[in-house]
Amino acid sequence: MGSYASVVVESDLLQLDREFDFLVPEQFKSLVRVGQRVRFQLGRTKKLATGFISNLPETSSFATSELVEIVDLEPVVSTEIFNLARQVANRQAVALGEILQQAVIEHMPRIPKPAITDFHYTPQNTPELPGVEQLADRCAVLTSARSITFNGLRFPDWCWLFAKAAIEVIQGSKSAIFVLPERDQIEQLAELFAALGLSELTTTWLPGAKKSERFTNFHRTLGREFSIVIGSRSAIYAPTQNLGLIAVFDDGDDSLREQGSPYTHAREIALMRAGSDLKLLFAANYRSLEVQRLVEIGYLKDFAVKLPPARISFSAPAQRLDAASFKLMREALEQGPVLVLIPRKGNSATVYCGGCDERLICSSCKGPIWETEKSEYRCRVCQGISHSCAKCGSTKLRRGRTGSTRTAAEFGKAFPGIAISEATSDTKAVAVKKSKHLVLATPGSAPRVASGYAALLILDPDVWLAMPVLRSEQTAIRDWMEAIELLSDSGRAHIAGLDADLGQAISLGQHRELASTALREVNSLALPPAARVATLEGNQETIASALDAVTKLGAVVLRSNLAENASALIRFSYSQGAEISASLKALALKTNARLVGANKRRGLKIVMDDPAAL
Repeated sequence: MGSYASVVVESDLLQLDREFDFLVPEQFKSLVRVGQRVRFQLGRTKKLATGFISNLPETSSFATSELVEIVDLEPVVSTEIFNLARQVANRQAVALGEILQQAVIEHMPRIPKPAITDFHYTPQNTPELPGVEQLADRCAVLTSARSITFNGLRFPDWCWLFAKAAIEVIQGSKSAIFVLPERDQIEQLAELFAALGLSELTTTWLPGAKKSERFTNFHRTLGREFSIVIGSRSAIYAPTQNLGLIAVFDDGDDSLREQGSPYTHAREIALMRAGSDLKLLFAANYRSLEVQRLVEIGYLKDFAVKLPPARISFSAPAQRLDAASFKLMREALEQGPVLVLIPRKGNSATVYCGGCDERLICSSCKGPIWETEKSEYRCRVCQGISHSCAKCGSTKLRRGRTGSTRTAAEFGKAFPGIAISEATSDTKAVAVKKSKHLVLATPGSAPRVASGYAALLILDPDVWLAMPVLRSEQTAIRDWMEAIELLSDSGRAHIAGLDADLGQAISLGQHRELASTALREVNSLALPPAARVATLEGNQETIASALDAVTKLGAVVLRSNLAENASALIRFSYSQGAEISASLKALALKTNARLVGANKRRGLKIVMDDPAAL
């Protein structure tokens, strides 16, 4: 082997975003391979750094120090993942090492690597899904939010869709990656795969899993010739060999986006990793604008599962709980459990001042105040407790819109003798009874019931639609369809207080039409996904330099604030993205290298494609 090794440092510092050449000691020359994790001394620090061998050049004019240790004898980064990580890093204007930190599990020498055994799969039948009998290599599937019982197994149609795709890929000795936003969805799909005899080939990458479990799953996947990975957003980097399919469910869920740097979305990484060679499948019970755009430009072929739609009714805005809602609940509670979906948790979603009648805001960060289930007036942003109005100082406060906790108390009076449970991000519902059980839940918190809910009531739709974000309607539809999927075969859904146009479109399952209309609106405004955006933060000089650089490349400034804590929002086309990202990254590297005052870095924060900015 060669005497030199080029190494990518495992770090998110832009200053280290390049290859460093090292000498390979004589005792390592027969062992070094591209993709290994190694240790080395970098600069004057005594602490050893880690990185991954990206190349083994024959010569080098820069290598002066030696590698200290080969941490992983077996390569943990393939050429494919190296190339993918570089694409992602360039797109998001971050260091390659930061992406590799997400893609490669931390080394754990005390955890034994799993033994890999041979596996022979006997294909099993799955139910026929009308409308998707023969999918294209790149497709978007609108699922029906209905469950199918087949050979005693009851699962949503998208589970059966993914199962069929997995079986076809495995029969071709290829691997598959299935990316899902929620833990219970991952467990549900894994349960079906186990029932179909695929458990030995399947690894589940659950969010919040222990490091030891993640390490074992990573190396089990790495060691197999072909395998199936089911997981959250991190599974998109799974080190599968002979990858043949990437499938993503519910791509509009915020859980698929990194909330911190590098702010990536699993959907975009799936598109990059699939390239022109792999099969790509997006499925959801609704249609996101990003997927609709890919359909309309011809990149994805459009399909839909043609099952009888769910029974969905709606009533015009009037009383919060109208006669139709009461009638549905009373009848359904005798047949099975009933789910009530509410947009906000706590006693009250908002709080108002009894003196000046203004909505209560936090005196520290100006965030909105809400009333928790413990009757505390707490800020949604900084979590601080408020006791008076920040504007007039009055201590007379009154509640605003009702949250899940107060709604549960009101329903307890309206439905005596009925068990009532609350399910939120903080509270998990107990075991749901087969009948006379009312479950009040916030989005994404409702427990699954084996036979499904007898009825679903969606309250306060205007709160969803009035949220101060560009895509409030799409978010609402996504949350509602997620809950509708939990209905039994004969279950009914009712949305109380929804205008006729949107209500009729949802009840008729016209999700393509809704997405197409919304896409035309954002196209007319040249907003995402018709274009890309980036949020910039720094000092006045840095932001001014950044805006000067990107506008010369064709970017449009949507918003700028050149005060002391300067910021800006820019828009640019997809074709301009590579140049603008490179320009911003170069400026960030330049500003990060400077020190100001007491060693405070004067940097540039770049957030690519930030939906919160709009």
